[in-house]
Amino acid sequence: ASLGVDSTAIAFLGLAGLLVSGALTLGDIAKEGDVLATFIWFSVLFTLSGQLNELGFMGYLGERLAGALAGLSAALAGLVLVVVYVLLHYLFVSQTAHLLALFGVFLDVGVKLGVPVAPLAFLLLFATNFFSAITPQAGSANLLFAGSGYLSQVELYRLGGLTTAFNLAIYLAVGIPWLILVTR
Repeated sequence: ASLGVDSTAIAFLGLAGLLVSGALTLGDIAKEGDVLATFIWFSVLFTLSGQLNELGFMGYLGERLAGALAGLSAALAGLVLVVVYVLLHYLFVSQTAHLLALFGVFLDVGVKLGVPVAPLAFLLLFATNFFSAITPQAGSANLLFAGSGYLSQVELYRLGGLTTAFNLAIYLAVGIPWLILVTR
């Protein structure tokens, strides 16, 4: 990007070079089947999640969220922000895209609602790591599970949802009280 060259164009140029040189064949690509399809969807969803921020949707979401939570106590608002932050990951294809698009928005909403900044920042950052199991495209490691063929798409979503719900329950029951204790 520092040279003013689009990274997508470079990726396609590299793929073309591999195909022209014979280092990679269309047969090799076809053999990958579901894994390749998952990577294609991963790239499409990654681009879409980036566009949400660039087009101002995240700012709009923050304004709406702050308005909806305005009457809640700071503690309850913080709890709702963490749960919504985790659930919204379903719309994102990577933890990095999710963090870049939502972390600042949710932290800003929390500050406006009187939620203590340090605990909320830690809660959101920690939550960014445990929600990656929610969908096959939620984290790059999930591509291995999705492409392995050991689990169907339905099983992947079901187990991802259960794992995320379990992680969130532990986080809310143990993590938040611990974090409040250590940040005082």
